[in-house]
Amino acid sequence: MKAAIFQGIGQIEIAKLPVPEPGPGEVVIKVHYCGICGSDIDAYETGTYEPGLIIGHEFAGEIVSTGERVYGLDVGDLVAVNSIVPCGMCYFCRHGMGGQCEDVVQPGVSHNGGMAEYAKVPAPAACHLPAGVTTRQAALTEPLGNALHAVRLSALKPGDRVLVMGAGPIGLLTLQCARLAGAREVYVTELNPARAELAARLGATTVFNPEKDNLFVALDEPTEGLGADVIFVCAGVPAAIEDAITLVRKGGQIVVVGIAEEPVTADFMTVVLSEVGIKGSYGGYEEIPLALDFIAQSRVDVESLISHEIALEDVVEQGFEVLTHPPHEAVKVLVKL
Repeated sequence: MKAAIFQGIGQIEIAKLPVPEPGPGEVVIKVHYCGICGSDIDAYETGTYEPGLIIGHEFAGEIVSTGERVYGLDVGDLVAVNSIVPCGMCYFCRHGMGGQCEDVVQPGVSHNGGMAEYAKVPAPAACHLPAGVTTRQAALTEPLGNALHAVRLSALKPGDRVLVMGAGPIGLLTLQCARLAGAREVYVTELNPARAELAARLGATTVFNPEKDNLFVALDEPTEGLGADVIFVCAGVPAAIEDAITLVRKGGQIVVVGIAEEPVTADFMTVVLSEVGIKGSYGGYEEIPLALDFIAQSRVDVESLISHEIALEDVVEQGFEVLTHPPHEAVKVLVKL
């Protein structure tokens, strides 16, 4: 089989490998689609993955073989893959925090993933697709799970005014989930014109360019001088987190979803005096079944996010190199296998 293998900063090799065989409690999936995630881009630029890893953690396909002690999954089943497989035994798993598992298996991050013609995963990672959901749509289950997790962790209430900072795939999905949770207004910040236009189409009240618009002034009138009730920071840049502290209302909440590699200089005097809550949000392990249901019920538009569909052989030139060299018009790039 052919697979995309991370070999270091700026190095992804397309190589031929044997088709994996499932062990006990494992299944092998014929991958149909795999998305390129922001964390894959980060690894490509900074080297955070181990060399030799088959990348890709946003994928869906068809089960072609099962190992011993696999129940409820059969050859021919269409599945999406949960990118977090907790051990079930550690402190966090025993206290309902499987997403923080200390011995987690993460296909495409800690273990070989799905940017390959075939992928072997623990059986609990394979989630049946509801009727009507295609494997193309299901490749966005993982980022939708991230967005749902962020909204569920937040203090968002019906009628709240929300700001989403960054209209990448997770930001665009967070926008839609915030609307579903009852936000009356959802403002979005985004530099990329194509993504800004898509945010407007998907229901953003107003889309601001943070390089051209003074956000403090722009949000003053619509929030009655109070600031946003809840801010989701989906852009992995320190400036977004720093700005959020000045844009949230007193007693409001900031949910940090985007990962910033660089240190953040935060105005904690304002955080303390204004009693601002800051919460991190990582992954969406528990929300994957809900994400699939939302796709099946057309409650969230994932199709509009798919801007490019490329072959595995073109994943570097038409995928990673495009996404790491703005300006570009890409939103979600899917690899078709």
